[in-house]
Amino acid sequence: MNALAKKQNNSNSGFTIPEVIVAATILIILCVGTLQTFSVATNINRGNNLRMQALSVLQQEVEYYRSLKFIPGLEDPMLMGHRPEELKAGTWARPQRTSADGRVFNISVKVTNLTPSTQEHLVRYKRIEITATPATAESGWLANLNTKVTLERVRSN
Repeated sequence: MNALAKKQNNSNSGFTIPEVIVAATILIILCVGTLQTFSVATNINRGNNLRMQALSVLQQEVEYYRSLKFIPGLEDPMLMGHRPEELKAGTWARPQRTSADGRVFNISVKVTNLTPSTQEHLVRYKRIEITATPATAESGWLANLNTKVTLERVRSN
């Protein structure tokens, strides 16, 4: 009986070195996978934050363009100077805008006449594309993050 008790004590004494090495390897693999997931999630959240800041800046620009009067063109001598230059067809660079968290964005605007006329005073329908890009360059997949809003204006008068 004494020999049987000694054998039971030896089998319950603890883990062997190969068992410890296998368990440690599995734990290391799980930890590295978890850290990788957190890293990817952090980058995605950073991109979403940047996009939301760009959208808030774009909302200010959209409100500006919605407030402009869409009246007959600059060629009409009775209305010279009443139409803002920004509503003429072309590409315009707007002043930089700063978001609520202090990030600076470059704003560019492309105005396209959708009416078949080439004379500005006959145009009744325009597409305005506003693009915001971060003024400071980002790295990785955020480097090409251009956030764009498109609105269309119709002259109702």
